[in-house]
Amino acid sequence: MAKNKKPRKPYKARPVHCSGCFYRREDIDTIKGIINDIGLVVEVTLPRGEATDDHMHRIQDLLNWGGMLMFDRKFKGQEQAVAEFRERHYAALRAQSNIVLRKRNGATSRYIAKAEELEALRDMCAEIVDMLKEAMELAPQRTVREFLASVQIVNEQKNRDGSRGVKEISPTARAVLNQRHFQRKNICA
Repeated sequence: MAKNKKPRKPYKARPVHCSGCFYRREDIDTIKGIINDIGLVVEVTLPRGEATDDHMHRIQDLLNWGGMLMFDRKFKGQEQAVAEFRERHYAALRAQSNIVLRKRNGATSRYIAKAEELEALRDMCAEIVDMLKEAMELAPQRTVREFLASVQIVNEQKNRDGSRGVKEISPTARAVLNQRHFQRKNICA
């Protein structure tokens, strides 16, 4: 048998670099804690009439985040369930808006919810909290990007009078959804 004069290099396994997101467990738990806190505001603080302006802004952020999660992701074969979620979501947004408007118009001195408004908010926020906690376990980077995009949309709505409607995401919000890297300061801003 002939023996090669230039033997080949032996096989050496190369590491496979995953392109996935590697959020630290502490960061995921911190965000899930924030989500739980907002859920507790809806369950405990709002029924007592002790909600503050900050609490109401957080409830609105939670509702917007849940809406963005359902709008951005495609649920093939579950279109009927998504449509039902959308109706309940709009009812919860209307309920939250009515509570805030009553306080701003001077009809009440605090954020007071009627029974049907409180029920709509509790049901929807509990469902969104569960979805967001599951989403943070499965795809934390995408979930945080969806939150940043919802914040971008709200900021744009404050700056202009007309709205794009529900079926179209603004280009700047789409850019936030498509970005690959962001810094922690973007979340807090």
